[in-house]
Amino acid sequence: MSGSDSVTDSVNREHYCSRANAYTRMTGGVGDLALVDKRNPQETVKLEPWLATVFLLADGQHTVNDLILHLRGQYGGNVPVELERTILSVVGRLVESGTVQLSDLPHDLPYHLARPVEELDPEEAKRYLQEDGYCQPLR
Repeated sequence: MSGSDSVTDSVNREHYCSRANAYTRMTGGVGDLALVDKRNPQETVKLEPWLATVFLLADGQHTVNDLILHLRGQYGGNVPVELERTILSVVGRLVESGTVQLSDLPHDLPYHLARPVEELDPEEAKRYLQEDGYCQPLR
């Protein structure tokens, strides 16, 4: 990889990260997550492990720099050389896809984005999901 690319360079480390997509925990693997498709909420898209890790940490209360520091701490004294670049790239990809948003100020996540859909009250979740543009599947 080159020393600079537009995705990692465009991520402001002082911005707060927040989830912008409903999600579910998949059965089978520890930490496996899938995004709920807005056009068809019965469909999901599995996230790669790095994307899932950053997505879960995007709670609206922490900056990109906070995420970097937290993930660096997980490695103790053996931090991979490209870790920071990888995290910035992952954040950039999630922002480009509309899965994560960046903002100047911290904020609480809305009800339907704060926890996986299976942990939400079905009626309350339905209302929030509809307000956020999730289409109801035809039955």
